[in-house]
Amino acid sequence: MKVLLGVDFSSDSKAAIRLLSSIGFPPSSDLSLIHVISGYDALRVSHSYELEENLRALQEEARDRAYKNLNRLAVKFIDPCLTFHSEIKDGNVGKAILSFLEQKRIDLAVLGTRGMSGLQRFLLGSVSEWILQEAPCSVLIVRGARRLTNRGIRVLLTTDGSLDAQRALEFLNRLRLPAQSEVTVFHAVEGSDYRVVQDDFRSLIVDSSGHADLVKLSQDIQTRREVAGRALVKDVKRGLANRYSKGEHLSTGHAAEEILHAARRFRADLIVMGSRGLTGIKRQFLGSVSTRVAYHAPCSVLVVRELSKKKVVRLQQ
Repeated sequence: MKVLLGVDFSSDSKAAIRLLSSIGFPPSSDLSLIHVISGYDALRVSHSYELEENLRALQEEARDRAYKNLNRLAVKFIDPCLTFHSEIKDGNVGKAILSFLEQKRIDLAVLGTRGMSGLQRFLLGSVSEWILQEAPCSVLIVRGARRLTNRGIRVLLTTDGSLDAQRALEFLNRLRLPAQSEVTVFHAVEGSDYRVVQDDFRSLIVDSSGHADLVKLSQDIQTRREVAGRALVKDVKRGLANRYSKGEHLSTGHAAEEILHAARRFRADLIVMGSRGLTGIKRQFLGSVSTRVAYHAPCSVLVVRELSKKKVVRLQQ
């Protein structure tokens, strides 16, 4: 697995390193720590040779300092079994990270919520938001300083039976979480309203006169959805690696709201979800559920996305 961690030496990016240090990756995994130096080009408003030389010297000094700090962090936190690289880039932070993700065919991009932009904690920073929307791979947004105990990590794995949700399960199984980690499989059953259940009518039997009690139909549909939801949760739970303590939870309501509520209820450290399965919106945009959860979750969020085949084909040309 190829992993990229964006580092700007803020508290959020250090929290991301601490979280990664507690996760075991598949054998022969590769970790790249990337730091982007920006702002110097904007200062070059004069053609003065002396100014150019001074800026160049400052930029080189920043690069040397960044390399030392990256290597220091790697020695302190990173699993020595991982192949490690430190990368220093110049220019726009978002563009540099996206370019690296595509060129190296990264499987997982890891970012703090605000370190690269300085926006307030309850909003995603502009860089994190940009990467979350545009990355051709899975993205882990790390929020807050995760506790460092031997209790393991509390994971809320959301599912809706879609292909993206199945990929989220497979991705989680590839990781090796700390001993005593707990994974709760969660599914939100969308509430049925008799005014908007016409899509389900063909699966139900109406009386011989052709009339139907819409309230009764709505209740029947809701019951069927709950039964199917319980079966889905149990099926996903069986698919989880046996090394985890497993739980399950089903709730009724809007998916994003219920996921956020469940994350708080179970004191989750990490939410794992597919990129679009919960909404059906086209892949180039994150569905509203994924976006809302990433914005407002009280914990870190892993949005699993299949490596973009379009990007891979373009890179191979």
